[in-house]
Amino acid sequence: MRYPLTTEQLQSAGFDMNMEMDFITAFIRVINNIYEKSRRMKRTGICFTPDLLKEQCEKVYGAEYDNKEDNMFFEVLTEYANDANRQGAEASGAVEYVPVDAIGIYSCFAAHEPEPEKMQQKEQYFLENGILQSQIILDSRGNLIDGYISFLLAKKYGIRSVPVRYGKRQIIQATHKPGGRLYSWELPGLLIDRISIGERVLVHTKSGVRTVIVKEVEDYAGHEPEAFGMVIRARRRGGATK
Repeated sequence: MRYPLTTEQLQSAGFDMNMEMDFITAFIRVINNIYEKSRRMKRTGICFTPDLLKEQCEKVYGAEYDNKEDNMFFEVLTEYANDANRQGAEASGAVEYVPVDAIGIYSCFAAHEPEPEKMQQKEQYFLENGILQSQIILDSRGNLIDGYISFLLAKKYGIRSVPVRYGKRQIIQATHKPGGRLYSWELPGLLIDRISIGERVLVHTKSGVRTVIVKEVEDYAGHEPEAFGMVIRARRRGGATK
């Protein structure tokens, strides 16, 4: 189904056109509003449910929907709403949707379950808002490099396709002094592809902020431990930072 919807599209899709025209008109209006809002706002990650749609319609139209016909309306509306939201986001050029089953998972993610408190918080957010709180980021090979909890929630609640962004993570191997032991830190997004071997960077350590010398810059390969300290910024010659 392509959006915005028309009456002819519903008819060709086998929609029950014997329903009252008011019902069909309201159905099309709600679906097209979802599509247009998603397109304008570049809205991603939403998973509509009948209850969520009902709540939103009650806010917009200032009415209560609590009879059998209303419940049927929101049940039918849900699948179309999720499809319209996905197409609206794609039309904005802001996101690409991929099937959940097509996302590759590195062994380091599969071997380390998320902290229960963090999982519970993100699941509660999803249940209350119908939106995955954290974006899923894939590398160029389609493997997940961030957003593992969102991936797990999508699997748990049967979401077939999710919005993703493509990117990469980079890790530096660095020493505190020439010839010293190598340690690993992760580069923040603003420094990816901007750090070279031999540069000095500021990093977080157990002893506070320290300066280290970069010996290697590597793309995240999925076999590293998941927890890294983070580079703060790079030091330029003369003590300046960037």
